[in-house]
Amino acid sequence: DGCQYAIVGRNGAGKSLLVDILRGRRSLQIPQPYYDFGPDAKEYVADNIQYIAFRDSYGSADRNYYMDQRWNSQEIDPDTPTVGDLLDRAFAASGQPTEERVQLRNQLYDLFQMQPLLDKYVILLSSGELRKFILIKALFKQSKVLIIDNPFIGLDAESRQLLATLLRTMVSQTGLMLILVLAKAADIPDFITHVVEVREGTVMPTLTRAEYLSAHTPIAPPVLSPVKRQALIDLPPRTIDYHATEVVRLNRVSIRYGTRTILKDLSWVVRNRERWALRGENGAGKSTLLSIVYADNPQSYACDIALFGRQRGSGESIW
Repeated sequence: DGCQYAIVGRNGAGKSLLVDILRGRRSLQIPQPYYDFGPDAKEYVADNIQYIAFRDSYGSADRNYYMDQRWNSQEIDPDTPTVGDLLDRAFAASGQPTEERVQLRNQLYDLFQMQPLLDKYVILLSSGELRKFILIKALFKQSKVLIIDNPFIGLDAESRQLLATLLRTMVSQTGLMLILVLAKAADIPDFITHVVEVREGTVMPTLTRAEYLSAHTPIAPPVLSPVKRQALIDLPPRTIDYHATEVVRLNRVSIRYGTRTILKDLSWVVRNRERWALRGENGAGKSTLLSIVYADNPQSYACDIALFGRQRGSGESIW
């Protein structure tokens, strides 16, 4: 009680199996885990322990939504619920709206700065904004323990720091026990008190955060051999070289959704055998830019774009 944990380990080490055991999702032939959530605990383990997994930029978003809707968001049905609508439903489903619970909801909205997002549709949220939405839905249930798998995946440095600050404040104000499942020691926030490492299917002894960090370098050793690293650097092989000098050419491309402008008058040329790094904050437009190049975005057909020296469309709608 009063401790905040991180479960760390490489991919495939067994972190998810340990979490499944904690959640009661694995039937064990040995005695089952013992739980003590206090005198005011709910009846079932599932009511006291919540689990959230973030596997990519959209993580555990409502499964009724899919990425394509983001690109077709100008055609959103007027009856589609907003963030505020969905949070209201989650709040109502979590119990009677007592004065204390209403006060908690308002505190969470202030803490997570949700007011500007309540009128948005979920598919218009950035990765960082979506995490706020999912966390608040989870907190409405007032569980004793919240397990978050990969909370920082897909977030830029500023958004990771903001999320860590939100989690720290959330823990201090709600008394929630937090268990973060992480792949890298460098991602362990400063409010974590204890670390459990899982190594090749074995749960190592629990250490304090300071003890763990003093014994582990935050930068993981290279996974690839020098030969394989060089092979990646040499891609693509000359035998499949493109027959175009310019692989991508964007000429003053603009992407808008209603009154929101995502990209404005963007020109970009990628030449054969060049290697680019695309950087930017969450919500800056990186995914939208890439969606134009690989044709996931319907608006790309109305833009001046050439791929491998061939013009894409001539300004017509995809339809």
